[in-house]
Amino acid sequence: MRKLPSGRHQAKYTGPDGQWHKAAHTFDAKEDAEGWLRDERRLISMDLWTPPTVRAAAAQAVSLTVNEVVDRWAMTAGHLAESSRVLYQSIRRNRIEPYLSEVPLSEFTRGDAYRWIDDIRRDHGGRTKRNADAYKLLHAALQAEVDRGTLDVNPCQVKGATQVPEPAEKAVPTLLQLHTIVASLPEHMRAGTLVAAWCGLRPAEWQELRRKDVERHRQPVGVDGERPADRVVLHIDRQAHRVERQWVVTPPKNGKTRTVILPDHLVPVLDEQLTERSQPGREGLLFPNVDGNQLTRQKFYDAFKLRAAEAGCPKASPHSLRHFGGTAYAQAGATVRETMALMGHRTPEVSMMYQHVAANRPEFLAGRLSELATAAVPGAPSEAEDRDNDDDGGQGQ
Repeated sequence: MRKLPSGRHQAKYTGPDGQWHKAAHTFDAKEDAEGWLRDERRLISMDLWTPPTVRAAAAQAVSLTVNEVVDRWAMTAGHLAESSRVLYQSIRRNRIEPYLSEVPLSEFTRGDAYRWIDDIRRDHGGRTKRNADAYKLLHAALQAEVDRGTLDVNPCQVKGATQVPEPAEKAVPTLLQLHTIVASLPEHMRAGTLVAAWCGLRPAEWQELRRKDVERHRQPVGVDGERPADRVVLHIDRQAHRVERQWVVTPPKNGKTRTVILPDHLVPVLDEQLTERSQPGREGLLFPNVDGNQLTRQKFYDAFKLRAAEAGCPKASPHSLRHFGGTAYAQAGATVRETMALMGHRTPEVSMMYQHVAANRPEFLAGRLSELATAAVPGAPSEAEDRDNDDDGGQGQ
């Protein structure tokens, strides 16, 4: 024990684990500090001792519900990106809070976990990915309580809870469908949609782009005397999410900032946007809504889904634009490593998910194989010669 300058008394001791343990608070009187130490010594002698911090956490957990524990974990887990916190809180509100808001953590059993899984599958579409995500969220939050010493074992042990059906092929609009969708969108959404599609950007990324993120390089005059379009580079350094009516700006997913070269055919599209609709100044949004404010993901989602259905691609979503970009980039000849750089992926496996097969891609590749074969055979007519011969024959007839 020691008396502090404030006049209060502090108590601590070395426990059976060889570590120092201090009382959670100081004491008015020396006798009170001595009494706390006697109580600790009694627990040790009776072989009932655990660290005071563990006992304090367990005592606190008695008053916490399962839903409150998940809420606390989603808000405080240090490894989560802000976008993940937003998603987890949405899952908690829809699949955990309605069922477990009154269940004390200390009374939650493995049987309760099984019943909860049955309930959310009944109410939310069966063995869906989102239900599996809800289980993973609950399991992670309760495992954190085990690690803290609040729980002895994790009661969230439901066999098969993370199993989901094989995911369906992503709905990726064709080039014609993309043009149809863009043409029918409100004017203030068109340029952003095209940039998202051809550059493989996430909604939270392109909707946060600002004038300061645009870098231009003037191109030299070509041999034909014409000056090509400016080389435009987009710096993808941030993403924005709306959390409880407030915009939260963070680095992109996985912290992967990157630069993307804007395809030449989009340079005039961006120039028109900068002139007609973007906000002024370096901090001005490139793709604001009609009021000049940040375009929300929900507003764009609703508008996009309606036009996608009208264009014959009802299963497409705003994220399908990212799949379109990754697919187009790969089909233009990009390697997996180059696709990773464009999309901001950390692993090749994720980039491989974007290697969709276009409807006419097998025919195109088969034609290229024939070109390779005939080019190596002396005297074999090329494809161009075949076309010329066909044209001559047609004219003669």
